[in-house]
Amino acid sequence: MAGKRNSTRTSGRARVNVPSGEVSKSDRNKISKKLKRTGAKTFLIAFVFLLIGAALGVGGYFIVSKDDCFKIVGNDEITITIDKTYVDEGVKVVSFNKDISKDVKKETNLKVNDNGEYYADEVGTYYVKYSSTDFKYGKLFKVEKVRLITVVESSEGGE
Repeated sequence: MAGKRNSTRTSGRARVNVPSGEVSKSDRNKISKKLKRTGAKTFLIAFVFLLIGAALGVGGYFIVSKDDCFKIVGNDEITITIDKTYVDEGVKVVSFNKDISKDVKKETNLKVNDNGEYYADEVGTYYVKYSSTDFKYGKLFKVEKVRLITVVESSEGGE
């Protein structure tokens, strides 16, 4: 034969299980109120820690990346004559305090000779576009820099 089971209702709230003879009803109510307020305190403490963590994360990002840059070395616009070649100075790229200038991709509509010098057969405006596949300058912030090269006739001047 099965014995009688005592069951108690449970809820999401904490209950105070103190024999009724030892603690007065008013004390029991005070304890229950304190336990209910613990949820708000816990939320507040967690929120404060979240804010502190976010502030430390943002501060750490700015400390680590304070010297970062993506800039063209030399002039942004250059004029050369049709009989001259141009040696590209490139870009300086620092991402998270690491120099990644050698990993930058170049795209151009100029021709390149065996020495790596740029030239054009026709008068016009040409470009060298620099882009990166780095996380910061390729994915987080899409950065591309463009150097314009104007090719003119020999009689018009230029370098």
